[in-house]
Amino acid sequence: MEISKTMQAGEMGTKALLNQYGNRLVCVRYRTDKHAQKRFTTVELIVNEKPIYIDKTELHVWVKIHYGETQLRQQAKKMGAQWEAEKKLWKMDYKTAKSLKLHNRIIKKSIK
Repeated sequence: MEISKTMQAGEMGTKALLNQYGNRLVCVRYRTDKHAQKRFTTVELIVNEKPIYIDKTELHVWVKIHYGETQLRQQAKKMGAQWEAEKKLWKMDYKTAKSLKLHNRIIKKSIK
């Protein structure tokens, strides 16, 4: 069987299938079987959706360390944390925040 044509959802020729499957429809393919002398219409559908697992060790986090916590700030610096003056927060790896027992002070997270 050979693919003769692929169309994205919403293109002309996919409207009826788009009405049938809604936003789960990804694309429509037309396949031909020369031996059987037939044409087949197939659809690609989204059947499951879930968040991508992100390893927390790959996260940057912003943590609040108060001005008077001098020793804690020095420890964070030694472990690679950086002061973000605009945000008035410390940027560090999640692993660093966890080892300094600061995971309950995390304000914001982002992927490295």
